[in-house]
Amino acid sequence: MTLRKLVVAASLAGLLALGVSVRVMPSAAQSQNNQQSADAQTVSGKVSSIGSDHKSFLLEVSSGNTMQFVLDNNTQVQGRVSTGTNATVSYQKKDDGTLLALMVAPQSSGDNNPQQ
Repeated sequence: MTLRKLVVAASLAGLLALGVSVRVMPSAAQSQNNQQSADAQTVSGKVSSIGSDHKSFLLEVSSGNTMQFVLDNNTQVQGRVSTGTNATVSYQKKDDGTLLALMVAPQSSGDNNPQQ
């Protein structure tokens, strides 16, 4: 009977160890996502041009002032965005100075309040 208790205790200890490691990994990933979100900025304006490769675009944020954004495989484009579309862009400045668009969304016609 003592051997049975030992086997059960060892099994429970193994399951608890697995449970702890599974919980730690998502927390680390969540912490990294929170870090990225904390660095994100948002701006609104009018799309003035789109790169021929569809991997970059210019956003006119105020009279004559533009910002150039690049897109990657993780960029989320919500809805249809084309030249002339008023849009909101959530972005991060990369180490090399380029602005990476994290999310691009067209503004509804009633939302004409650009943010910087």
